[in-house]
Amino acid sequence: MAALLVWAAVGRSMAQPAVTPPLTDNLSGGSRPERFLFFSGIDLWSNGLAGYNGMLLAPKGDLNNDGFLVRLFMSDNLERYDTATQRFTTNIFHASALPGWRIKRGDLEIRVFAGPTLEIRGVKPDVQTGKLSGSRFGGQLASELWWEPTPAMMVAASGAITTIYSVYSARAAAGWRLFDRFWIGPEVSVSTDRFSTQYRIGTHLTGFKTGLLEWSVGAGLVEDSFDRSGIYGRVSALLRK
Repeated sequence: MAALLVWAAVGRSMAQPAVTPPLTDNLSGGSRPERFLFFSGIDLWSNGLAGYNGMLLAPKGDLNNDGFLVRLFMSDNLERYDTATQRFTTNIFHASALPGWRIKRGDLEIRVFAGPTLEIRGVKPDVQTGKLSGSRFGGQLASELWWEPTPAMMVAASGAITTIYSVYSARAAAGWRLFDRFWIGPEVSVSTDRFSTQYRIGTHLTGFKTGLLEWSVGAGLVEDSFDRSGIYGRVSALLRK
């Protein structure tokens, strides 16, 4: 039971999108943003699978301008944990609506968001504890940074704090412009709560455009505080309107 209680929150590390590319895209393969930015993706590793969808919108203006933004996000995570005698599976749904603000100074762009979040959790087989399954409301504070210190280099970072299970997560990435079509480079991330911690280190490719879509992919090594390790992979796409 103790192991299950600890593990049950691991799904919070899944389905966290990488930093959204800058609202003003300087790659020749990019497209000019307007009022909406839609994004969707999947994230998988040997013990879990997750998918997410979301959007950024500027209700009173253009995403190119400093000012008020709204970030809508939802994800659904499936993850398994094997004990010596039984396999448990969790299904964790998250949804959030975060008002925020965008500031751009030169080649540095920062976005900060804060608002309510919802979690709906299920465990199979059912555990009669009251601490694992059910719905919970909380608050979330999140930030994103995108910086291009030179025309050929980018640095991205993101972080979030969620009151549900005291979740903290962070990601950092660097990249170099290749063929004036996309960025490629290393990424690292960590997420932790009152129960467990997960670490990732890998490589990302960000900003490649096909038609109306811009793609981001990542892959690398993952390990958690239960000594589970493996390879992760993620793919996401965004559409600017």
